[in-house]
Amino acid sequence: MKKHFIAGVLCGAFLMATTSVFASSVIEATIFPSQVTFFLANGLSKEVQLQEGEEVLNYNNKAYVPLRLFAESSGALVKYTQASPETDNKHKIDVHYVAEKALSEQTSNAAGNKPLEDSRELQLQDMLVISLLPHIQEKLAEVYADVITVPPVIHPGYVNVKSLERVAAFRGFDFLITIDAQPIVGPHIPVGEDELTYRISPAGVELKNFEHLRGPVKDDFLPNYQNLLK
Repeated sequence: MKKHFIAGVLCGAFLMATTSVFASSVIEATIFPSQVTFFLANGLSKEVQLQEGEEVLNYNNKAYVPLRLFAESSGALVKYTQASPETDNKHKIDVHYVAEKALSEQTSNAAGNKPLEDSRELQLQDMLVISLLPHIQEKLAEVYADVITVPPVIHPGYVNVKSLERVAAFRGFDFLITIDAQPIVGPHIPVGEDELTYRISPAGVELKNFEHLRGPVKDDFLPNYQNLLK
């Protein structure tokens, strides 16, 4: 396994018991290729989608995953505050777990409002989202080029279909679809939120409307990722 040297703070979640490792010197860890799946109390399971730069690490015979990724995959919300005199010069990480009903909804769909059970409608909707990903990626790479140094990643689980309507008469193959997209970078750091409306017809896919709703927020970025902000 390829060895990586991680300087400063290695903040991870041990798969058997949550553990934080703090080091003032260089520590040695190895990349630990893993498939991580959360089996939740609401009967759902969720396989974690690891992005580039958020590998599972093995240190001292213990496995670590990025804290934000671990927390949000198990239904929590994470807020990071940079070290300052107000925080006793320590980085402040708050992990908020929500009520059981909200947890069930959040873990079933990170972007919100999808059904908790699979269906033919949901399968078709997800296939439609996948087919639109290249168009969404291209637009958001352009939008965020002025504020971050790398193109954001659009994961299907962070895309929510808000509305879908047939423009033409019955069986007319001309549609308008409005989606809510939440792009990420690094270890699932939220970059912002955007609403896009596409027209889909035999002529192809055309972006009809775009609205940037929020982000990026500097406090959402861990210190070693703040260099991604311009």
